[in-house]
Amino acid sequence: MNKKVFNIIGWALLLGIGISWIGYGYSSWYLLLLPLAYISFSIYDGRIKKLRKIKQMSILQVILILFSFIISVGIVFGLIQLSNYLINDILHLTGWIKTFSWIIAVILFLYPVKFTFSSVVYKITKDLNEKDRKV
Repeated sequence: MNKKVFNIIGWALLLGIGISWIGYGYSSWYLLLLPLAYISFSIYDGRIKKLRKIKQMSILQVILILFSFIISVGIVFGLIQLSNYLINDILHLTGWIKTFSWIIAVILFLYPVKFTFSSVVYKITKDLNEKDRKV
């Protein structure tokens, strides 16, 4: 399949998420669609070929990545539920202020988890690169 098709798929997913978010508000389905857009852009950029290092990983490293991913997703959902409680029940926001608050909350909560998960993946890939240099 042509790589440009994956770029178009990624942009279509992002635009679809953005338009539906503005039209209907936040939904937890967006957290499932966003990684699909990321994978599409990764295939387009050629970064997906770097995933061949997965074959060199040990079972413990794979379990560590999966565990950190599950913990990261759990933290994001917990923080989003907290923001939902604050926005709806405590502050009683409505209209565009509520939508803007949702956008800010989701962006703010995704960054700390992104940094923690990426640090685990970075450490494992660094270990794999050092292992390749020794061989």
